[in-house]
Amino acid sequence: MKREPFIAARKQRWARLESLLAALRTGRRDGLERDALHELPRLYRQACQDLALARRRMYGRELVQRLNQMALRGREQLYRPSSRYLHEVAQFFGVDFPRLVREEWRLFWICSLLFAAPLVAVAVTANKRPDLLYAVMDPESLERFEEMYAPDGATSSGRGVGDNVRMFAFYVRNNVGIDFQIFASGLVFGIGSLLSLIYNGVHFGAVAGHFVAIGYEQQLFTFVAGHSSWELVAMVIAAVAGMRLGSLLVAPGRRSRARALVEDAPRCLRLLLGAAAMTFLAAFIEGFWSAQPLPGTLKYVVGALMWTLVIVYLWLGGRRRAA
Repeated sequence: MKREPFIAARKQRWARLESLLAALRTGRRDGLERDALHELPRLYRQACQDLALARRRMYGRELVQRLNQMALRGREQLYRPSSRYLHEVAQFFGVDFPRLVREEWRLFWICSLLFAAPLVAVAVTANKRPDLLYAVMDPESLERFEEMYAPDGATSSGRGVGDNVRMFAFYVRNNVGIDFQIFASGLVFGIGSLLSLIYNGVHFGAVAGHFVAIGYEQQLFTFVAGHSSWELVAMVIAAVAGMRLGSLLVAPGRRSRARALVEDAPRCLRLLLGAAAMTFLAAFIEGFWSAQPLPGTLKYVVGALMWTLVIVYLWLGGRRRAA
């Protein structure tokens, strides 16, 4: 192939690549569609192939330099993992994740009710009927909780830095594990996620009702005030993801169940990833803030701010860009 037909067959593709690179170079990534960004690797590879052909066939210095510049700029955009990954992480948590939660608002409120209703009902019942508590918790676990939340316990007297790190690691492993269990149980046609959510509501309600009955409510509520918003909402979102996954098995629509899972499971996993990140943040707050010996009023104020932040984040996150 001669030089002119070579250029004519590829000039539109080169122009497309140069326009994408110019937009990325000037920082206008947000104005590009996702499909356009997905074109970049393919166009870059083709430009590299064209560059090799132009050099081998000696199509001239000017053309080789143009293709070489395209290849260098394409490589610069594709192989900058730190900035690219940071942008994708910010895009997911700042825009995509709150949008996903809002799109599943029906399941979100159903799961919230299924968690909150047993919690309140059991808390009231456990306060009046302490004997019912042992139907939910074994005596050894209850004794450990009472020691922890006693007026002179670890949650009131504070912990050292080493203990904070150790408890942070424990909370991450335990609480994120609960989110994954709630999600995975959704594979049983979504029923498992519902039952897990109800069980956790019953468990938390039993502890809260018992501690109010024995006079430990100040220690309990000041401890959980700071991190409860992130942790409990994340648990609900994990249940939403599990129920969404289970619904694909119950009602896949006109698709086969296998195809429905392949197409929609990534959406469920993204919800789970966001919930796990929220739980990680809750574990950080729980490990390094919740047990600090600070005034109860301050902890309640911080707790109220955290609940406000969670609500604003999930309600408004990504709305401006969507508009």
